[in-house]
Amino acid sequence: MRCRPALLDDVADVVAEVRRWVGVVERKPAVFYVGRRPFLHFHLIEGRRRRADIKGRTGWTQIALPRPLAATARRRLLRALRARYREQYRD
Repeated sequence: MRCRPALLDDVADVVAEVRRWVGVVERKPAVFYVGRRPFLHFHLIEGRRRRADIKGRTGWTQIALPRPLAATARRRLLRALRARYREQYRD
């Protein structure tokens, strides 16, 4: 099940940064594409756990997003997003 944007308040700064990247389109709230390719969305899974799904050149990467998201987890998420974005945007 997709995670409602209201449950992403602790990663709002990360989502805001992704919105500013060249070529990124938010087709639905918190569902991002790079051009016409899926790039990022969030899931709510059993027990109200969250995860980010990020698409790169070789497939999807899943990153757990405990709530609230710690600083180290936030940095890991941003690193993964930036790396996958570079893979997709260069093509």
